[in-house]
Amino acid sequence: MVSLLNWRRVKPSRRPGRREAGGSVLEVALLSPLLMLILFGMIDLGRWVFLAMEVSSAAHAGAQYGSLNQGNAHNAAGIQTAAQADVPDIPSLTVTSSTSSCWCADAPGTVVSCGVYPSNPCSSSQIVLVQVNTQATFNSWIPYPKLLLPTSMTINGHATMPTGQY
Repeated sequence: MVSLLNWRRVKPSRRPGRREAGGSVLEVALLSPLLMLILFGMIDLGRWVFLAMEVSSAAHAGAQYGSLNQGNAHNAAGIQTAAQADVPDIPSLTVTSSTSSCWCADAPGTVVSCGVYPSNPCSSSQIVLVQVNTQATFNSWIPYPKLLLPTSMTINGHATMPTGQY
């Protein structure tokens, strides 16, 4: 028999297993804590990735609601409700939205100050950009050493979508 701890080949004797009695139990006892740490670490990593995807999805849902029309673009309460409805399992989600930047329809990508006609700085109509930021806190199940990972992390999501022209 060959073991991890006893790697020399054992000569067969009259009493097989006598020299390795308890070797397997010792190996299991030594490796079990390491395997459990790896298992729970992977579960914690999966929870962190899932929360990051949910926070990003909530920002996208809020921006999508705000981009439906000009009325929704300035409705911060409606954007917040849409973002929180997308992730009902995260009660501590923080949502902020703004419509602080606009584009000229004839020059997409050129950011101008937002203004309503006739103070519109564009020669044509404007496209309002709805920006939604979401934030949630991730708390780890395992108290990792502070040098590796903090036990609490803030996860941010961001989405920007254009609305219709006016």
